[in-house]
Amino acid sequence: MDDDRLSGLQDDLIYKILSFVGIKDAIGSSVLSPKWRFMWTFIPNLSFSSDDFSTIDRFSDFVTQVLSRRNNQAQLSCVNFYIHGNDGHDFAQRILNHALSLNVQQVNLTCLFMMEVGLHLSISASHRTLKHLTLNSSISHDHITLTSTRELSFLTTLHLSHITLYDSFISMCPNLKNLTLIWCKMMGSNELRICHPRLSNLTLYKLNMFTESVNIVTPQLENLNIRKLNGTHIISAPKLVSLLIRGYCPLMFSPHGFHSLEKAQLSFQCFYLSQAPKIVSLLEKLHNVKVLSLCVDIIKLLNCSVELMSHQPSPFLNLKSLKILPKVRCWWDHEHTRVIMSTEVKNYLLSSSPEATITEVLREQCCDIIAGADLLSI
Repeated sequence: MDDDRLSGLQDDLIYKILSFVGIKDAIGSSVLSPKWRFMWTFIPNLSFSSDDFSTIDRFSDFVTQVLSRRNNQAQLSCVNFYIHGNDGHDFAQRILNHALSLNVQQVNLTCLFMMEVGLHLSISASHRTLKHLTLNSSISHDHITLTSTRELSFLTTLHLSHITLYDSFISMCPNLKNLTLIWCKMMGSNELRICHPRLSNLTLYKLNMFTESVNIVTPQLENLNIRKLNGTHIISAPKLVSLLIRGYCPLMFSPHGFHSLEKAQLSFQCFYLSQAPKIVSLLEKLHNVKVLSLCVDIIKLLNCSVELMSHQPSPFLNLKSLKILPKVRCWWDHEHTRVIMSTEVKNYLLSSSPEATITEVLREQCCDIIAGADLLSI
């Protein structure tokens, strides 16, 4: 019982344990014994929150002291910052610069300021270790503007929420693989244009209300997740494998088609018969899909527009599975809605793939798919 079993653990395991107890408690462990005095300086993952301090100045001093006293020989994998309050705009840039100077691999910065004061964040140095960057702004205001004066050649994952981007920022991340944009916009433009030669996974969710169109040119894109976007979507992604569109029916054009598409999920709020031609046109572009998921709203609309399909052959030559998803949730509609597929619609969807199965997915079986989640988790 007198043995110090915790100190007997390997140092790397102790560092990981300290990463989960909070930085204040981790520093407090330095009084346990001489061995533990500097253990906290090797912690690979650090998390800081301004809510733990009475003023932003005390928070700033604490962060500066912790980052300055880290062991420079220890790899810093991830730093999380949460800044909440009426002040701290200048501090956000300072701690971002400080963290990046420590050769960190991942930075997650959340700024929730109560005042509507614009914040400009700039990445002004080339960081050879930064692979993942997450920036979250206020829920009600997209007041953070992000720029970079150097190429971020090692960055592979970028997650932005309520951020204004300069048009050149994404192109300055040549090896970017994963991009998530939530309530974002391009500076001085009502178009969101994403042209990237290596991007593999893209999630777009509720862009700025003034964004009228989305133009995507991504020759290596495999997974595309679009949620609650209005307007015109022009998509050039010849290697697309998985497609999810949820919320609104877009007017979509694909200059090169989706010849590699295997999975697609369409969940639209369909209120008008005038939407039917757009949905049929979109379905024709998904002709190579193997697993197709459609919400009951779409089936109901197609039932009312059979003249659009009555003389058309089924475009789905490789279909293996057709899944019927529950109605898209509305605040006034919480009941499970079932619909019987008409013979014309069934022939249009399945006549070219007679071996395909039909499955009705109940609401309690569905996963609530969020931005950045698996494109087809159902």
